[in-house]
Parts: sequence; C-alpha cells; structure tokens
Amino acid sequence: MLPKPANAPFDSHEHLFEPNWGGRRVLAFIEAARSDGRPQLRLLDESGHDLAPRLPELWAIADLVGELPAILDGEVVVPDKAGRMDEAALAARLTDGLTVGLTPVYVVFDMLWAAGRPIIAEPLRRRRERLARALKPGPELVVLPGVVGEGLDLYYAVAQQGLRAVMARHLRSPYLPGRRSELWRWIPTQPGEIALHALPDPDPAPARPVLSLIQRLPLDD
Repeated sequence: MLPKPANAPFDSHEHLFEPNWGGRRVLAFIEAARSDGRPQLRLLDESGHDLAPRLPELWAIADLVGELPAILDGEVVVPDKAGRMDEAALAARLTDGLTVGLTPVYVVFDMLWAAGRPIIAEPLRRRRERLARALKPGPELVVLPGVVGEGLDLYYAVAQQGLRAVMARHLRSPYLPGRRSELWRWIPTQPGEIALHALPDPDPAPARPVLSLIQRLPLDD
C-alpha cells in the first residue's frame, strides 16, 4: 500500500502519525521453522528482490516474531552511531554488501498476515495492536512508535532532526495492497524550512542506536 502526498502537515485524531526515515521499504515474510529448526525469512523490496542475503544481521528478527506465518511491512535503515539515518551506508550494504561497521535495523510499522491468515481487512488500529502482541523488539527489530492527533508537533520534531518525512495513516484504514490511497498521507519535510538544531546525545548511548533518535521525538507507544 502506498501513500498520497499531503500539501502540508496537519493535526487529526483520526490519524496515526509516524516518522519516516527514508530507508528501503521491505515486506518481511516469516515462515515457521522447517527441518533445520529455524524460522525462514525473506525481505522483499518493492521490486520483489530478496534483500535478506545482503542483510545477514536481520535473520535474527525471525526469532522475534510470533503468530507465524506472518508478513510485516516496514523499512530497513542503517543508523549511524548517533542513531541518525545513514543513507550512504544503507546504499553500500544493498549494492556492494559493505558493512562499514554499522548494523541495519528493520523498523516495522504494519502487520499484514498473522498466524497464516490475512488481516489486511482489519483497521490499522487493530493491526497495530496485533503487531505489538506478536513482536518481541530486539537490536535488529524496532516497532515504529506513532502519535495520534499531534501531527504538527511530530512534523516539526522530525524536520528539526533531519528525517525525511512524516506518515499520516488513518486509524480505520484497511491495508490495500498495490494501491495508492488518501487513507495514507506522506508529508515530506522541506530542506531549510526549519533550522536544524542538535539535541544533546543520550549519555550513556542506548544499546539500540536507532532508538537514540526515536527518544528525541514526542512519541507515545
């Protein structure tokens, strides 16, 4: 499912607002364990390419997901040591397999199948509740937090931190595969619109570096 662009940020108690890192959009297909005793994982991008062989660290997420077989929607990001998105490092991983000493993270924002059954007809609010119950977050797997109502505040915080955009997804939205819908709105930040400012880095640094940026934003789980 794809969003339509919005002309400006907005507040709405009918939408879930989430930060967008600008990583690689990926569907994670996780199947129950076979003969080798481990769940099977595929990470398919929008072209249908399986990125799992280039991201071996993310194989660990197959052990963190319950209600298998399951399909998740999210984005792969490579955070730098401060927790900010490193686009060059991600591109290097996906093209040349270069690790550059940074670990990829799968940031999940939706669940499409659970326990072998599609749940795409259920509203987003219920899919997110199912997602929270099925996943055990770890260093390689983060459930993207969001905020209901305060879209403007999140937008300004995201812009100040230099993130790519905010997603606004209607809480009653079903998941419409392959469709671009106004139920999902993509609100890009504008370069130079808001002067970037550096917030103090957490001390000590969190064990999961992608969370250091999330912790700077006014989000509620």
